[in-house]
Amino acid sequence: MWHYVLALAMAALPGVALAQSGAQGAAQGGDATAGRVVAQTWCAGCHAVEARPAASSDPAPGFAIAANRPGVTADGLSTYLAEPHGRMPNLSLSRTDIANVVAYLLSMRTR
Repeated sequence: MWHYVLALAMAALPGVALAQSGAQGAAQGGDATAGRVVAQTWCAGCHAVEARPAASSDPAPGFAIAANRPGVTADGLSTYLAEPHGRMPNLSLSRTDIANVVAYLLSMRTR
């Protein structure tokens, strides 16, 4: 299950270092600031969506953890967020919302 979520998150994240993630987010048309708002609205119930979250006992991976997993790409994340998956609710995010969330996730890359 986590692999599918990670694959989606990773697919949406370009396989480039954080320094390049801003350019990648722009290439995908995503706005990290708007993505943060979407994440706080739709994702924060299960995921730690802040770059430096307080300790959490939630089983869902935090955004910073997902962003830094090897192999995560923008395309993979976009695909993952566009389709219903596992225990996650069907969010029916727009393409713009998906691009924005992906840009926000990628902005958390540290490697």
